[in-house]
Amino acid sequence: MKVQDSAVADRPESVASAIAHNSGGLYIGGKWTPRSTAATTPLVAPATEQIYAHAVVPTIADADAAVTAARRAFETGTWRTTPVAERVAVIDRACALIAERAGVIAEIAAHEMGAPVQVTRMMTGVVLDVVRGMGEQARSVPDVEPGTGLWDFEIQRDPAGVVVDIVPWNSPFTATMMKSAQALLAGCSVISKPPPTAPFAVVEWARALELAGLPNGVYSVLAADPSVAEHLVAHPGVDLVVFTGGTGVGRRVAELCGRNLKRVVLELGGKSAAVVLDDADLRLAVDSVAASVYFNSGQICSALSRLVIPAHAVDDVVEMLRVKANSVVVGDPLADTTTMGPMATREHHQRVLQRVREGREEGGRLVYGGERPTEPAQGWYVTPTLFVGDNSLSIAREEIFGPVVTILPYDHADEAITIANDSPFGLGGSVFSRDDERARAVAAQLDTGSVTINGYTTNLLAPRDPHKDSGIGSVTGAAGYQNFRTSRLVNLRAGGRAWRPTELFADAE
Repeated sequence: MKVQDSAVADRPESVASAIAHNSGGLYIGGKWTPRSTAATTPLVAPATEQIYAHAVVPTIADADAAVTAARRAFETGTWRTTPVAERVAVIDRACALIAERAGVIAEIAAHEMGAPVQVTRMMTGVVLDVVRGMGEQARSVPDVEPGTGLWDFEIQRDPAGVVVDIVPWNSPFTATMMKSAQALLAGCSVISKPPPTAPFAVVEWARALELAGLPNGVYSVLAADPSVAEHLVAHPGVDLVVFTGGTGVGRRVAELCGRNLKRVVLELGGKSAAVVLDDADLRLAVDSVAASVYFNSGQICSALSRLVIPAHAVDDVVEMLRVKANSVVVGDPLADTTTMGPMATREHHQRVLQRVREGREEGGRLVYGGERPTEPAQGWYVTPTLFVGDNSLSIAREEIFGPVVTILPYDHADEAITIANDSPFGLGGSVFSRDDERARAVAAQLDTGSVTINGYTTNLLAPRDPHKDSGIGSVTGAAGYQNFRTSRLVNLRAGGRAWRPTELFADAE
């Protein structure tokens, strides 16, 4: 592991400008609203451990105001009845405005969450492509679908209503932009709830939507704490909750929604396996695994944190991964040479280090890493970490959400599939083999919502339904778009041998 030479920079001018613009109130119902309380919360930069701003704390009254505005906008139909082509045009204009400020937004996100600026630039570019692609998909999905069978019928689809979109602290800007855009394209009103630790980049999206012509009332941003978030989730004026985050909190969200039979989509934790078959390109597999667990410091739900490889290849793979770890450059997130930043929060930093300690105590072989580096002197950094062990280790079973890989050796291909599936999670995964048919056959046996052959990244314009404890439903692809809509069956004419109870009660002659 290398250390970026220069000291971690102070708050950049882009962040100072965002703070000055956004610290006076809250964005509720498409406009800046004076704060309802004098309370603020300190924001700490992950790379410096220094307070760089104080953010307004949204209250339950603010949450109620946001729901009221969203409900009013939805019921009056100012956005709900707007033709899809016009909705797409608004989202496209907002994307163009984001593209103009992409460099500034990347700096804000890097400062807030600690990810290297080259990572936040990449993520901003990707989410722009995805949201534009969502717009094209929305154009092609009909509002009315005809059908035939025992009856002629049609399926009519409408916007789902008021959506609360809760995103995690590991990628708040990109997650908010992608999920809220899908809801807005469907005609919903949206309240986005980014984490209190990273509120500023998300507001750039709100500003872009406003300038792009989104009607008042349709969109709000509340970087609320858990108590206010629970109030939003349980609010009777909310029709759908879309939550991305940890499985424990996801269960609580599902419980609150279940009380009112409220629709919910959950993308939760992951512990994805890279299944490397005996004919695989080991270099390709190692490159993919390293990219997945070092990108954003491993704070990615689909990171390939379990490396399932033939036992005879363990020594070679360990050395390949050691070389990759030694090439990682930690340091100032705003420096272009930095490739891995700190953990996003102090609590999470402590949690990752604790998981590493537990892995050693349980008998896992720590090959390297698992500690806070001596340099930089400040920041919530964790060195790239490699374990060798088995699936009994908690570090191999629980989501670590850090730059930690566990090698899980196997002797036979069937054993590799068993190891990969022996997990409470089922979000993502990969299979590596020089034989595509063999790789696809193995992929078909993996109990997970997404599998990539000979790679890591996933198609964000395709549906991905999580399995097991990784969640319920999708927000991507045409199927994800439909999750933001309700359906209505309209029966038209009876045909064939359809049930005709009226014949039993025909008028007497």
